[in-house]
Amino acid sequence: MLLRPLFLPLLLFLCCSCGGAAMDCMGNKIVYTIVVDQQGKGEFRTVQAAIDSIKENNDQWVKIHINPGIYIEKVTISEDKACIFLEGQGKEITTVTSSGYHRAAAVTTTSNQNNHKLNDHLGATFVSVPSNVIVIGITFENSYNLVGSETIEPAPAAAIYGDKSVFVECGFVSYQDTLFDAKGRHYFKNCYIEGEVDFIYGNGQSYYEDCIVNATLGNSPPGFITAQSRGSEKDQSGFVFRTGCVVGNGKVNLGRAYGPYSRVIFFGTYFSSVISPEGWDAWGYTGQESRFTYAEVDCSGAGANSTGRVEWVKKLSNWELEEFSLSSFINQDGWLSYLPVKF
Repeated sequence: MLLRPLFLPLLLFLCCSCGGAAMDCMGNKIVYTIVVDQQGKGEFRTVQAAIDSIKENNDQWVKIHINPGIYIEKVTISEDKACIFLEGQGKEITTVTSSGYHRAAAVTTTSNQNNHKLNDHLGATFVSVPSNVIVIGITFENSYNLVGSETIEPAPAAAIYGDKSVFVECGFVSYQDTLFDAKGRHYFKNCYIEGEVDFIYGNGQSYYEDCIVNATLGNSPPGFITAQSRGSEKDQSGFVFRTGCVVGNGKVNLGRAYGPYSRVIFFGTYFSSVISPEGWDAWGYTGQESRFTYAEVDCSGAGANSTGRVEWVKKLSNWELEEFSLSSFINQDGWLSYLPVKF
């Protein structure tokens, strides 16, 4: 009898705790849909106009459905426009493209818009600042280095700052600094990422599942797929690539250190012969290699031959690998289960 008065409060506590993750955007219901169509068959002709129409401090899911086409524009989702779902009709037929670049010294992981104008600062085609953003079936391209530019400059196709960001069946195309995975927990599934120099870089805590990574250097010296910038042992960031493949032409390294505790794991990934023998580069952190977490686990293909690899690649135990599973690395609170889409 003494336990009975405690039962209801305890039940309420458990229910509220279980449902907490769903409340980011008032649950997983899409409250309305906006259609973008270049031919005028929707509410707006540009993606940015559709985003601008959403109220400030948005707190419920809004879908923007983008009809097929090549949209020549820069697109920014500002910090006060969370809970946005961009839905294209397939990365092969729905493209957002622009041409722009930034100087290497200008890169920052801050999302404070008072410090810079996001598009002008990065030259990126797509910039997403808030938490809770979903993108499906769209290719983002920065054509600056792809159409005869005189010099190669950092030219991101996308810059992602917000926590709990999801990209499914998307494409990211550029040459240098293609995908600025700046910060926050991000999930990329069945995506295509093309570039050659540091083309997945930043301080994100990100999981890449079944993605195609295409290195396009040709006969020049080897480039680098990743440049991850983890700054300390307590920093939770890192890039995990689960299955998928690395293909291309010429030679490319799996990564170089953009921070003193840089962390990148490839797990069950197919490596074509495009991978350079050494595989990894300490860059500006020579002598500090023991701090890095670079690992290749159960990878296959000609490029997975470890002969010639740098000696400081980590050998991870099964217990250590569990830390880098989807559930442990980015989905500790179950947020992926509370989205308005299943994948």
